[in-house]
Amino acid sequence: MRYSFFLFFLLSSCTYNELIPTPICESDNPSFYTCVKPIMDQYCLVCHNGNGADSYGDLSNYNSIRNYMINGDLLDRIQRMEGATGFMPDGREKLDNELIQILIKWKDNDAQNN
Repeated sequence: MRYSFFLFFLLSSCTYNELIPTPICESDNPSFYTCVKPIMDQYCLVCHNGNGADSYGDLSNYNSIRNYMINGDLLDRIQRMEGATGFMPDGREKLDNELIQILIKWKDNDAQNN
């Protein structure tokens, strides 16, 4: 009996997993830090990281992302047909419609720094 209690305690302590809250992207009101920045980080920063290697520009910070979003260039490039001149992300598949809609909604909500 003593050993079964010890075994139960040991196993339960090994499987205990503290829940860490992770930010959730609200697609109706997307925030820059929980929705837009992660998309840019995953799909754009390989080339557009501000190191000057790409002629298009820097997409590593809020101000530059907002500028390209507001002038329409960013949305234009990610909504082009794959393989078309200027299509982004270059050499990769087109972003999912869900991700594009998040970016559009963020722009429609004044592209806030939130």
